[in-house]
Formats: sequence, C-alpha cells, structure tokens
Amino acid sequence: MPVARSDPRRATFVGIVGVVVGTVMIVLVLFVNNLGGGDKVRSSSSHAAFDVGPAKNLAEAVTRDQTPLLFQDPVKFQRPIFVQHLGDNPDRGWTAFDAATGNCVLTWHRESQDFTDCNGRRIPKDGGDMHHYPVKVENDHVIVDLNPDTPTTSSS
Repeated sequence: MPVARSDPRRATFVGIVGVVVGTVMIVLVLFVNNLGGGDKVRSSSSHAAFDVGPAKNLAEAVTRDQTPLLFQDPVKFQRPIFVQHLGDNPDRGWTAFDAATGNCVLTWHRESQDFTDCNGRRIPKDGGDMHHYPVKVENDHVIVDLNPDTPTTSSS
C-alpha cells in the first residue's frame, strides 16, 4: 500500500508555530523570574533597592564574626558596598557605604574595628566620610537604597 507524501507547507507551518510558541515561553519565564520572585534587588530607571536579608540574622552575623558585610554592587556590578551594623538592636544601627576609593577596596581590621584604604588612611567602622546609602529595616529585612541621587541616611 503506498504512503501519502506530506505537504511541505504544513511542515513549515508546524515548524514556525513551534518556534513562536518556544520563544513566547522563554520570554514568559524570563519575565516571571524578573518580577522579584527570588531576586534580592528591585530596580527601575530611578530606584534600586537591595534586600540584604533578615535584620536579626545579619546583626547576629556581624556581631559574631566582628566584620561588616561586603557586597559587590548588586545593580551594576561596578562598586562594592559594606553593610555595617552597630549596636544591639537589629532594627536600628545599620549603615551602608562605598567599600572602595577609586580602584582600591577598603581593608577591614578586626582588631582595631576600622578600615584602611590603599594609602593607609584610617576609616572608622561606620564608614566615616565614605559615600553612604540610605538603609531601613522593613518587614524585618535590611533594605539599602542604591539610588545615587537619594539623600544619605542610616537606620541608626
């Protein structure tokens, strides 16, 4: 019994539909992943907030390890920041500041509880005159506002 030949136009149509459906699925997955489901950085053209994590756990870690938290810039990966906790209350005493001067990342000294830059200049544990970023504790999470135009504040 002879087998009927398939129409090449039908095969082309099925192939095009498959590519379109696959592309739409990829775009949907990327869109859903960027809605903030697991991301710790929320960003728009005028605002970037970094969710560092649970205030109580982070404050305990800073106290236990006697060292501030160091993060590569979570928005543009251009500037590292230190997130420091000072005091006993996990909801207060947070500060965030640039961790580098030019191409030099600050060095933390556990013994003296301060930093030095590459020229040996001492910088206090609160970041001193380094550029600071506003920090707040919201829903028990430490949030750093990385928008360069936001006035500097801390949750002290």
